[in-house]
Amino acid sequence: MKLRDVPLAFLPTFEAAGRLGSFAAAAGELHLTPSAISQQIRALEESLGVALFERTGRTAVLTRDGERYLSEVRLALGELAASTLRLQRRTEGTVLHLSTVALAAHEFLLPRLPAFRASFPDLELRLSTTNECVDFRLSDCDAALRIGQVSDDVTAYPLGLVEVAIACSPQLAAEIRSMADLQRYTLLDASGAGNFMLDALQRKHGCPQRPAVRTWPFETCFEAMRAAEHGLGITFAMFPVSTPWVSSARLAIPLPERLQLPGKVWLVHRAADAERFAFADIAAWLAAQYRALPALPAGRIAPT
Repeated sequence: MKLRDVPLAFLPTFEAAGRLGSFAAAAGELHLTPSAISQQIRALEESLGVALFERTGRTAVLTRDGERYLSEVRLALGELAASTLRLQRRTEGTVLHLSTVALAAHEFLLPRLPAFRASFPDLELRLSTTNECVDFRLSDCDAALRIGQVSDDVTAYPLGLVEVAIACSPQLAAEIRSMADLQRYTLLDASGAGNFMLDALQRKHGCPQRPAVRTWPFETCFEAMRAAEHGLGITFAMFPVSTPWVSSARLAIPLPERLQLPGKVWLVHRAADAERFAFADIAAWLAAQYRALPALPAGRIAPT
């Protein structure tokens, strides 16, 4: 089958019907009639020679082939939509769309936007925040800040290392004197790996293994730190980005133990976009700003 023989115009119809689980709902979303949706799906099935839906009365349920095809079509349409947005935004020329986690946006990038504009006066920086690793196939972002390891399909510039430590409100810190004391408190977990990091911290410093503490999941590290600030439990804070929270006594560090995360902080972008922006210069500027962040002092930083 040749590409021109596939009714590609019907793929958005199939995606909507499969995602919504209803021809009527797809008709409402696409501003068509249910009959038109049914006819387009039928034409698509006939061209493919495969039944995509099982029709029983008024219902239409995806077949196994339909489920597999839907996942592939959604990925392809997502990539096409992202490519279209990126092409449209190329006309903006001087706008760099950067994705990062909320903590880095609030504590690292936003306070430095005036300095960024002074260093790159012809470039406008637009930020978007997500806790997910950006998939450049589906994202219209131009670049991202990532922590840890990076894949081979991106160009990456290292900015620095990340250290984590247990943090909590000054009131809770006054009650914590050892790793064993942590068992009394809820771990405010933004990564889903809070107990794993706690185990790693214990192993690094030769502390006895303790039972896993109860956890309270949060969407972002920024939210977990805000919850810790209000005395709701303990959390892992990332440094040096979070150092101002400690120096201003919003958070305390009840124990001296620290843990360095594997990998680094990176500025990453698509290899194909290398000539769109002066990424090497931007990365060098970000790395200098990162190195200038105040380091977390050693030892316990809490009320006596």
